[in-house]
Amino acid sequence: MVGMRALALALLAPARVTGVKTAKFETSTRAAKGPKGFSMTSRIYVPYGPGDGYAFGMGAVEKTAWDEVEKYLYTVSEQGSVNVVDYADPTKPVVVKDFAIDLTGKKLTDVAICASKQMLFVAHGADDVVSDGRVRFYSAARREPSAKPAYLKEVTTGPLPDMISPNGECTMLAVANEGEGRYSSAGGLVDPPGSVSLVKDLTAAEPTVMNVPFTSLGSDEDLISKGVHLPLSKKAMEYWDEHSAVAGDLDFASARASYTPAMNLEPEYLGWALAGDKVFVGLQENSAIVTVDVPPAADWGATPPRASRIDALGLKDWSPSGTTGGIDLIKDDGCVLKNFPGYHTMRQPDSIAVVSVDGVDYVLTANEGDDKEYGGFEEKMKANDVINADGVVQLAKVTVDATALANYKSQNGMAADSKRRVSVGSASIDYSTPSAPKIIDMVGFGGRGISIWKPTESALELVWDSGSQIEVEQCKKYPLAHNGIQDEEFALVGGELYKSSSAKLQKTLDEMNDPDVDGCADRGDGKAGACPLGKTVDSRSPKDGAAPEAIVAGVACGRLVAVTATEKQGTAFVYDISDIKAPELLFVEHLSPISLTKSPGVAYATRELGEIDSEGMVFLEAGASPSGKAAVLFGGAWSGTVSMWEFECEAGGTTEAPTTSSAPPGTRASLVALAAFFGALAC
Repeated sequence: MVGMRALALALLAPARVTGVKTAKFETSTRAAKGPKGFSMTSRIYVPYGPGDGYAFGMGAVEKTAWDEVEKYLYTVSEQGSVNVVDYADPTKPVVVKDFAIDLTGKKLTDVAICASKQMLFVAHGADDVVSDGRVRFYSAARREPSAKPAYLKEVTTGPLPDMISPNGECTMLAVANEGEGRYSSAGGLVDPPGSVSLVKDLTAAEPTVMNVPFTSLGSDEDLISKGVHLPLSKKAMEYWDEHSAVAGDLDFASARASYTPAMNLEPEYLGWALAGDKVFVGLQENSAIVTVDVPPAADWGATPPRASRIDALGLKDWSPSGTTGGIDLIKDDGCVLKNFPGYHTMRQPDSIAVVSVDGVDYVLTANEGDDKEYGGFEEKMKANDVINADGVVQLAKVTVDATALANYKSQNGMAADSKRRVSVGSASIDYSTPSAPKIIDMVGFGGRGISIWKPTESALELVWDSGSQIEVEQCKKYPLAHNGIQDEEFALVGGELYKSSSAKLQKTLDEMNDPDVDGCADRGDGKAGACPLGKTVDSRSPKDGAAPEAIVAGVACGRLVAVTATEKQGTAFVYDISDIKAPELLFVEHLSPISLTKSPGVAYATRELGEIDSEGMVFLEAGASPSGKAAVLFGGAWSGTVSMWEFECEAGGTTEAPTTSSAPPGTRASLVALAAFFGALAC
């Protein structure tokens, strides 16, 4: 009888639950055959308000979290709501309106869950962005007996907690405090330092919060010498504030007076090492990863968590001497990839994921690209606004290195777009002498692919990079999506986003819907308006190209699989990374085929729209999936949609074992009762 009770409990309880799972794979268990298919099972439209309110462009699905016990998906809205989607039937998910959490007015940034402890976490920034943020604790929604999330408590974090993730045992919570700056004409620049918060004693009335600063990672000079990109170092601030052409419109005085290098370091994403003794923290604008050492919670008094090192992700070399098949920098409505002399970009991953292969941790990065902007200072500039076609520097008091100038002219000679975007941060300009900076390279944004890194005792080693593959393969299968764009600016004039927006955004929407400005004569229904994706081909080529934004990983069909998706085109790429040094591209799928011919606002109204800006992705291994099949949930921020895509395995080609109970949600109460029954008999 005791054995039967143990069996019932085993079916009921998950083996391990995390916020963003650290996938574990042993190559000895690798199946002979991997996934043979990847297709959509369902799609649901999610409200941007608490249980209601549907519209394109409202940021209804900014982030997501999966409860693998109850089979609920939590979505975070930019409008301050947390909604719950029921996947009891994965082919027909439904929004549970009564379970919504209304935090209207809060700047929600992330959601995570410890299903084994029925504990939900919701992060939000302060009203002014630059003050300390909060993580709110809730009891998770329950199916039997039915119970909506209930507020429990909250803890204070650093400014703008952009991501939260529990460790594998759900005994600690890691928080990436982005510390994003804010500029105003009245107060100038206020830029808090980035940091990580670690929270322990999660079930206590007052959990313990340990803030881990980045002050020990070095001076500006130390960071730059390591290859860490600083968008606006202290000496760069001095140049732009005192010597540049826009100096009269800037006020960096306060920021310069209080400056620390950590003000430049902005963590956005994080992942736990499988052993739980380290947190890897992605710093997108810096194109770097910080390693935080995490001792056992009992040892924090003597040995507190600390940021032990920072590793730059290096520049991606698109020149003939590099290892890529070229890059598209030519806006000509086609796929023209070339190896441009001396052309480099920063990788700048938005999302990272951690996997363990044969007991070794690896960090996966989706190399999107990003930049900073404060008042009159814009880090991302058009190349011809930095150096004109004649080779004359356009920035006041700035000179250019001879090699950098020669490369620039060679790139122009190969028809690179003169408006290609380049950084004026530390990767491109040496500000050692603020009154006379020097251009050392014309560096672009984003690695236009994904990378795999191996942490060692002394470095973060590049194991593999996708090179030009994502740009090439997207163009090959979906040429109308090649480096195009769909985002919130393609929303309908007069729609919900338009009505709730500032005059500035309304003007942008007017222009995007005007065929005489940036719109199209046919938005896909015979009327003038915002362009379909297929009419924007190549528009991002001079900027960041395909820009993969999110990446997740897990075991499917006995293979270790990674999935990424491009931000503005909506194309998903599925890789078999079982051989971590030689990944294989398995599938390329478009998440919103209708977007190729119909603008998103129109497609949303007819419920044909798929995922746009799929940052909220979740990998479901077979045991965590409501269908028992490994799957991926794609959450589109601007589309306000979630689709479920399942893997199809070859017959007899899988060796994967469930990581959680695969019992249907409705059997939970029965299993509890069964365990109690056998327990009583045993007594």
